Amino acid sequence: TEELKEYFSQFGSVRMCQLPFDKDTGFHRRYCWIKFSTQQDVQNVFQKDSHILEGAKLTLKQQPHRRRSQRRNQSE
Repeated sequence: TEELKEYFSQFGSVRMCQLPFDKDTGFHRRYCWIKFSTQQDVQNVFQKDSHILEGAKLTLKQQPHRRRSQRRNQSE
C-alpha cells in the first residue's frame, strides 16, 4: 500500500489507498482503490501512457464520481 501511495503521489495528493487482501490466501486481490484530493490529480494520472510499479504494468480504470448522497441511496 505504501509503495502504491508513494508512486501515485507524484501525480497529486493521495487521500486514500486501499489494497484488499484475500483472507484465505493472504495475497492481495490484484486491484486497489486510490482516491485523490482533486479531479485535476486524477487527470494527471491518466495523462501518462503507462504505469509500471515494481516491474508490473498497472491497468487503470476511473470510476464515475459519486456524491455521498448517491452512495447512501444505493445502500437503502
